[in-house]
Amino acid sequence: MTEKEIELAMEGLFRGASKVRARKYSKKFSSNVSRELMARIVEQSWQDEKEFLKAAWLEIIPVVS
Repeated sequence: MTEKEIELAMEGLFRGASKVRARKYSKKFSSNVSRELMARIVEQSWQDEKEFLKAAWLEIIPVVS
C-alpha cells in the first residue's frame, strides 16, 4: 500500500468511528431528554392532583363540621 492509500483508509475508519460515536451520543442525549421531560410531566401531574385533592377536601370539610 502506498502512503496515500493508507491515509485514505485511515480517514475512512475515522469517519466511520465518528458516525458511530455521534449516533451513540444522540441516542443517549435523546433518552436523557425524554427522562427529563417525563419527570417534569409527572411533577406537573402530581401538582395538579394535589390542587384537585385540596379543593375537594375544602369542599368536604364544611359538610362534616
